[in-house]
Amino acid sequence: MMHRPVWPAMVWGVIIAIAGPALSASEPSGPAAPAAEPPPRLEGTRAASGSIFGPAAFRSLGKLAAGANATVAFDTDSLEVSGAAKGKGALGVSQGGRVQAAVFAFEEIALAAGSKVAVTGRRPLVLVSKGPILIDTAIDLSGRPGDPNVDSQGPGVPGGPGGYNGGPATKDTGRPGDGPGAGFCKRVKGGAAGGGGAFGGAGGDSSPADGRDTPRMPGGKPYGDAALTDLFGGSGGAGGSHDRMKNNPGGGGAGGGALELVSLASITIGPRGRLVAAGGRGADRPCSGGGGAGGAILLAAPSVRLEPGAILDVRGGDAGKGGPNSRSGPGESQRTNEGNGGGGGGGRIAICSADDFGVRGEGREEKPFPKNPSILLDGGKAGGKGAADGRPGTFYDGRWLLIR
Repeated sequence: MMHRPVWPAMVWGVIIAIAGPALSASEPSGPAAPAAEPPPRLEGTRAASGSIFGPAAFRSLGKLAAGANATVAFDTDSLEVSGAAKGKGALGVSQGGRVQAAVFAFEEIALAAGSKVAVTGRRPLVLVSKGPILIDTAIDLSGRPGDPNVDSQGPGVPGGPGGYNGGPATKDTGRPGDGPGAGFCKRVKGGAAGGGGAFGGAGGDSSPADGRDTPRMPGGKPYGDAALTDLFGGSGGAGGSHDRMKNNPGGGGAGGGALELVSLASITIGPRGRLVAAGGRGADRPCSGGGGAGGAILLAAPSVRLEPGAILDVRGGDAGKGGPNSRSGPGESQRTNEGNGGGGGGGRIAICSADDFGVRGEGREEKPFPKNPSILLDGGKAGGKGAADGRPGTFYDGRWLLIR
């Protein structure tokens, strides 16, 4: 798939990321089909380019400096920040109008080793700064692991902020995960394990639930794009289903959330820095849950440095492991169950900077992605025999340009 430069309109005092090539370790089958009707218009300040928000468009909350043992908490629903910084953020909307994010603007950001960052809410988290950003601690927007308990009416476990819920474990009906790339499940005789969720990489298919005649439940298909034009999170894995209550199914893992950092100066991820938006693991049960897909990480600045030991992690969640059936009645004592879930697909990482991460090209896609210990894109592992791993996610090495 070719990714050619996109030249947005020039706007005074805002940053523009110029598209570079997409780089994928997977072979996605393409984005999800567009909705039949246009989505409702979302409230918020439009991004300068794609999903990249300019600091000048938002009211600054001052300097964010969190030393060792300090805590800062962001709520992407209420838009409140507390702890080492206090105040209220604002709503931002990607230029495509499909994703609404919580944006917090600062003069500069320094999160030292030993500081603690808590992120709650349903929207993606965006931190923008006029000055440098230094992250030497963990910011974790991972999806939750699947629930091992049957909950036929529940919504499933929540995704990380900006991600989608995993499918709950159900007795009869079978519930897919949430999101455009949700893993699938439905009711079949003898039950079924859940397919893995997708985002940058496809979700893995489950094994046949009884090892013989029941169908495999398919994993989700990739959606969005490598440049993160819309700041989507990962989709949820499907929960398993079973028509015999003694053989409890497991819930699907939730999708990883979405995190964006933008600086007009520089971004440094220190040796203890961990930016994580991984998919949740599917629950182990005779009819197990699929893994959730990894989410999104977008870094945009004139200079981006990943110090040795730094981690950007959007791995897909491992699937739940299946197991033997319990005795259910006459004629069922010898029945076995290979109900292994499908692994979650990897997410998407995009870096827009003047630095070269060694994967650039003029409008061309490069495969495979060169190994980098700081960048984790792998799909989740299948639950066991007969099921499929999730496919790896994508990395995008874009360019930065400041328009004055």
